[in-house]
Amino acid sequence: MKSFPLAALLLLIASAGFSADPKIDTLTARSVNRQVNVHFTMGHAFDREQTVRGLQSGVPTNLVYIVEAYRDRPNWFDEGIARSRIEVIATFNSLTREYLLNYRRDHKLVRSETFNDLASLEKAMTNIDEPALFDIGKRPPYKVMVRVKADLMRGWLLYFIPWEISTRWMAVRVTAQPESGR
Repeated sequence: MKSFPLAALLLLIASAGFSADPKIDTLTARSVNRQVNVHFTMGHAFDREQTVRGLQSGVPTNLVYIVEAYRDRPNWFDEGIARSRIEVIATFNSLTREYLLNYRRDHKLVRSETFNDLASLEKAMTNIDEPALFDIGKRPPYKVMVRVKADLMRGWLLYFIPWEISTRWMAVRVTAQPESGR
């Protein structure tokens, strides 16, 4: 009987591995008139049953994206250009059966929307399109990189050991889009 706690722990760890880990799937960064437009998507954010169950019980569920623009300098420290924090917070209202989504950039509310179904909410929370997120000044776009990571939530192992669920950083080089003449 002493092997039961060990077997239960191994089963718990193994069952946690069945769902795919959240990750940044796509990331593009384009410079238009010295402003960097950033677009990315995150996959597997709602694959964990705990996330969906918590959201549908009325607990606010948030995804926090950290987006950084920097100049990559091999064999030296990177030059940080700008950093932005994007928070997407969803809450379920059990009376109206609607999801309220608040979209914040650098702690300022950008917009609020309501959704009737979970699929639309998931798409709005995991597809991020930020026009003119960063100003790169006089730097050539091909020397600037953009990287993104997401912090999903705090998880609990054995209901009392906290740990953060985060994605790995994904980085791309900024591409220059031809300036449009007006």
